[in-house]
Amino acid sequence: MPGMERRRYEEFSDLRAAFRAKVAGWSAAVPVLGDLQERLREIRGFDDYAVETPVVYNRALDDVGPESRPRWILIADNPGKQEQKAANLRYLVGQSGRLAEGFFRKELEEDFRRDVLIINKTPVHTPKTAELALLRGLDGTGVVEALLSESQVWMAGFARDLHRALGVPIWISGRSELKERGIFGPWFREFSRLYREASPEEREEVLVFSHFSMNQFSIELNRKRDPSKPLRDELRRIGAENRRAVFGF
Repeated sequence: MPGMERRRYEEFSDLRAAFRAKVAGWSAAVPVLGDLQERLREIRGFDDYAVETPVVYNRALDDVGPESRPRWILIADNPGKQEQKAANLRYLVGQSGRLAEGFFRKELEEDFRRDVLIINKTPVHTPKTAELALLRGLDGTGVVEALLSESQVWMAGFARDLHRALGVPIWISGRSELKERGIFGPWFREFSRLYREASPEEREEVLVFSHFSMNQFSIELNRKRDPSKPLRDELRRIGAENRRAVFGF
């Protein structure tokens, strides 16, 4: 099976390098972030891990070569406890990732780790996504809030650029957090702006679903799916309905 066209791979390589550099820059710009994340961990009573990587680059992107053939771009929330471990530095490797991996393998007959490019709405770590707001509140200088906003705006553009470079559908996970004034408000507003300016064909390739965590995605799929129709067709229909409800396009 042939891999990516040379042009697509070169564009992807440039975007990957830009993301890697951005993560390094954000890490250097806010040296206090790790201490704040440690305070957050202690406040929330998480004694099963230590903060190792405050801003997390997805090392799985480095596994993508010219022979690779990605089928999806999946956008998750932010790196959790497992993702930030120095031994991992990969996205969706915790419980949610295992659920996603099982679905793609059993239902779509696809290799989640090979066929899906995973990015986040921000690479800033917290044990749970909702705690991004608490992390922001622990900082009295405003630098964390600025980092969260800047990183989300950049990651929205990164998603759009990857989409154009690779020409594969976008799967946005986490429908409930996609709102104007939510913790991912900056990402939501920028992504909305970019795709309002996109072609109708590009917009149609954006699909929105519930989280994999706590089986939210499976519950949604079972509730909305017509079992008499092909699963891939139903995924496109449900994802498009969610997109229109969330983004208005």
